[in-house]
Amino acid sequence: MQNNDFVRVGYSARIKETNQMFDKSDNIPTIIGAGLVIKGLEEALKEMNVGEKRSVEILPEKGFGNRDPKLIKLITIAEFRKHEINPQPGMLVEVDNLGGRTLTLPTNKGKVLSVSSGRVAVDFNHPLAGKTLIYDVEIKEIIEKPEDKIKTLIEIYTRIDKINVVINNKEVEVVVPPLINPIYKKKISDDIMKFLDIERVKFSEIFEKPKEEVKD
Repeated sequence: MQNNDFVRVGYSARIKETNQMFDKSDNIPTIIGAGLVIKGLEEALKEMNVGEKRSVEILPEKGFGNRDPKLIKLITIAEFRKHEINPQPGMLVEVDNLGGRTLTLPTNKGKVLSVSSGRVAVDFNHPLAGKTLIYDVEIKEIIEKPEDKIKTLIEIYTRIDKINVVINNKEVEVVVPPLINPIYKKKISDDIMKFLDIERVKFSEIFEKPKEEVKD
């Protein structure tokens, strides 16, 4: 595979130490070299061919990173109670809900480790940080038609797969279900122009009148 190749892959992913499966997909789209999957998996995909299956061991450095003790934060229990939260070990919390936006964190979600002496220890490391991972992966298909690549980009961002695409020279019109977030439209448009020879993207939405039920 080469950078910017559009492919569909199937995989199952587990933690090496415990053999616990944490993710699985039979047919997910991705773009080689675009950073849509972890680095270790990306490197493996680049070395594979369509139809090939491979088992890949990925160390933390090329997975979800090593655990960082600095990402274990102490938050006063009063801050939790202010928001009517009773913290318990194992509970998942969001910093934004606690008014803790001043914390410098890679994610606003953490896991409560302990509660004692009016302090709550919250771990903001990724749940898979420090873990060696095993991916059993297969490249199922390479996507080559421009229309299919555009549909794939929309699927990546929205998980919507019923799309109509019309390409006319360097302009594309995309007919999508109504009410797709404008932020996604901007990202999709940027990627269409990045990965394809397209200079203008137009989105069209169709609203249909509900069909009336036929009464006996």
